[in-house]
Amino acid sequence: MGRSLALTPHQREDAFRGLAKGKAMQVDTARRSMFHGAGFEACYMTNHIQPSDSKRIRAFRLGLAKTIPKFPNDKASLQSLERKSLGSLLVDYANWAIRFVAPRPRKVIVEAAASSDCRWDSLQTDITNFLDKVERGDDLTPHLSLEPHTRGYTPAAAGAGPSVARWADKDMVLNIMGYHHFHLSSSIEPQGFVRRGKELLFAYVTRDTFTVVALFDHSVFEETEAGEPLTAERERLWKIFEERATRHTPPNAVVVSSPIATSGHSMHFTLMAMDCKRLADPLLPKIF
Repeated sequence: MGRSLALTPHQREDAFRGLAKGKAMQVDTARRSMFHGAGFEACYMTNHIQPSDSKRIRAFRLGLAKTIPKFPNDKASLQSLERKSLGSLLVDYANWAIRFVAPRPRKVIVEAAASSDCRWDSLQTDITNFLDKVERGDDLTPHLSLEPHTRGYTPAAAGAGPSVARWADKDMVLNIMGYHHFHLSSSIEPQGFVRRGKELLFAYVTRDTFTVVALFDHSVFEETEAGEPLTAERERLWKIFEERATRHTPPNAVVVSSPIATSGHSMHFTLMAMDCKRLADPLLPKIF
């Protein structure tokens, strides 16, 4: 098994929380690669509106700005997005859109950390009903967090300095670990979402597979101050992530498991958004 830069769960948590508060990270050169991305980030963050944009391209860009849920939901937040270039907007759009799961049939894989949990049997009915939906390709949105419906972007997450709320419009666990979390109840509330219960199912979702990683309660999301112990569930989450990230790697191999830009965006989806912009540049004038 490889080593994921030899950081303890507590050190990782403090490092990423420090990123959220704009603090410099005191890590060596190898570990800095986990937070690599400032160059790419500067590229899209400073890429403002191009005066040469056609009316249709501008309308497309402004349409994206309106689509992303903003908080506060006011004119200033909207204008903050409207001032961005298409490339920068695509990064923000991807950051919001990845919090949903596209409905399509998927093969279910259950990790031992989930099936061996003492809560697995007691929640069996709700788990079975939920995983049946996954296999059928049902819309899983009712089981997801409510936040993406109203908290897709905030100007408070941009900029620099200790007052910046870097993770305010991002799912930290999703961006760092790639895990969505789902509420398991089969009871639908009037708003169209399932009843919010104590237990959550964490999963790694790809186009074709749905890997159940583990079960947690909501204390997995509780924040602690730097230097304070993590909650037991948060500690367990980091250990599970570490084991999965280094699984099947050669002994003593170094695994960079969490490439995150200093903006808090996933580097994978940041680069994907930038690739989309690069590929779209010669096509947009023809389409619009």
